Amino acid sequence: ANVETFIVFRASTPLAISIAEWLFLGRELPNCRSFCCLVSLLAAACGYMYFDSAFEVRAYVWVGAWYAIFCFDQLYIKYAVDATVVDSNWGRVFYTNLWACGIATVICAATEPQTLLTLRWTRESMAALAVSAALGVGMSYFAFICRASVSATCFTILGNVCKVLTVFINVVIWDKHASQEGLACLAVSLVAAALYQQAPKRTPADAAYARVAISTGEKG
Repeated sequence: ANVETFIVFRASTPLAISIAEWLFLGRELPNCRSFCCLVSLLAAACGYMYFDSAFEVRAYVWVGAWYAIFCFDQLYIKYAVDATVVDSNWGRVFYTNLWACGIATVICAATEPQTLLTLRWTRESMAALAVSAALGVGMSYFAFICRASVSATCFTILGNVCKVLTVFINVVIWDKHASQEGLACLAVSLVAAALYQQAPKRTPADAAYARVAISTGEKG
């Protein structure tokens, strides 16, 4: 599957995440305008699948697995950011990246030992690594600030909008991009994302009612 396949599937995740936020994180359901935007995102994804000339069942099975993991990731991180008290946003950044560095090092040593043994440090490679690390830390810092300020659904949509440049680059340098119809579906999904309005937090009474309704449905 090509890059646009992944991007449009990601563009449909806010619909699932908005419902999960209502169920688990105390948000209201999207208003009429926002609901239409989310449905448009899903419709655009379906349209892209219809026009995608590179349709592969195996690719979409893997995308489905990624879909479930991604939604859980967005929701859990939002929950952790809201529920965990930290002295500074830098605490979240350093903690997350420390774990990532440790896990990545173990995986690299276990799966690609020759890469570590044959690695040669040069000024150019060290400069590239330093720039990459600085950008990664910056992305983590501002991403956590954004996650703390907006809902998980809104943060996901913001991430989707950032993929526009990726699509343009893919169209320019690769020959495995989507058809014009597929790109039109992608454009629809991005416009719908831009028109989305964040759902507010529910009142304590509404949240309690929702929990009762969910538990009653489970018992029934």
